[in-house]
Amino acid sequence: MNLPQIGIVRNGFQVPENPEIMKAQESIIEVFDEFAGGLFKIELSDYIEIYFQFHKADGYRLKTHTFTGEYKGVFSTRSPRRPSGIGSTMVKLVKRDGNKLTVSGLDALDGSPVVDIKPVYIPFSDEELSEHNIDNRKMNPRKEVMSNIWANKMDLLMLNAAQIHGHFCPGLAMGVMMATKAMQMIRGQSDGMEDLLAIVETNNCVSDGIQFVTGCTFGNNALIFKDWGKTAFTLTKRDGRGIRISSRADAKAYMRMTNPLFSGSYKKVVGEQDHSDEEIARFKKLGVEKAFVTLHLDFEKLYNIEEVNVEVPPYAPSHESFVCGKCGEPVMATRIVNTEGQQFCIPCSGGEGKILTGNGIH
Repeated sequence: MNLPQIGIVRNGFQVPENPEIMKAQESIIEVFDEFAGGLFKIELSDYIEIYFQFHKADGYRLKTHTFTGEYKGVFSTRSPRRPSGIGSTMVKLVKRDGNKLTVSGLDALDGSPVVDIKPVYIPFSDEELSEHNIDNRKMNPRKEVMSNIWANKMDLLMLNAAQIHGHFCPGLAMGVMMATKAMQMIRGQSDGMEDLLAIVETNNCVSDGIQFVTGCTFGNNALIFKDWGKTAFTLTKRDGRGIRISSRADAKAYMRMTNPLFSGSYKKVVGEQDHSDEEIARFKKLGVEKAFVTLHLDFEKLYNIEEVNVEVPPYAPSHESFVCGKCGEPVMATRIVNTEGQQFCIPCSGGEGKILTGNGIH
């Protein structure tokens, strides 16, 4: 095929960059004069599709790694190394100025030849669009989370992480920051199948931020807890090569400098257990401010990063259940206590087992 070039992309990206970072910046599509007439009434479209050439791509590969580290066939990815060399991206049309279109959401490099432009038609009612989004979530429930990770949109990640944590605080922000950085470095994809593991060394607010961003939780057996009392965690794949991020010794002092008022409220509510309505309200208000300020502090002043080798545990086995001889409730086989020929759950046998509380495992 002989595809005519109708225009060119203008932006500040000379080399490939994180696609989500590129999409966050505006680009200009400059349409050549001989094709400018084709833009008639394009400003009536909120979204348009830009078709362009990957002019800096070096050949193609039929199987390739995606930006998130998955290994797929090229036709199931958005890799620039394609047999056709053609890329397409749906963008928001910000404005039109003659033969120049300002758009947001484009992931093409500066100088990319544009070969076509089409309006995007979404034939969904509000109800149908909602159902469409639900269907997309069913296919990939963490798609939005992963997109925010690659785009470094920690504010959005924090808003969602707070839904499980219950409130905003610097600890949650630290967990979001640490987990986002580790995910970007290791380029892992969590689907809750234990191929990506998070090892936390504390059971405080930080852990909730880590669980949400990484997708590694106690429930899917991808979260490992070491009761060491350190603001640190490791993210690793099954090969055992991981990234450990830990809080610097002077991190607290650096954070106190940014918002000293919260430190005083934290001491009253958490340290002195002052749970009066007035102090709790003040604590939450200052916590929101402190949390979102923390997200934008200098990462290198807060944390140390190191590459580590981890002894990865085997996949969690599936255990048969037995019925307790006293209470009649089903119990995992590994928690059954055999006493005088009968099988009991731990409490019915008179034991207490191990308990994880705010004081750790005991």
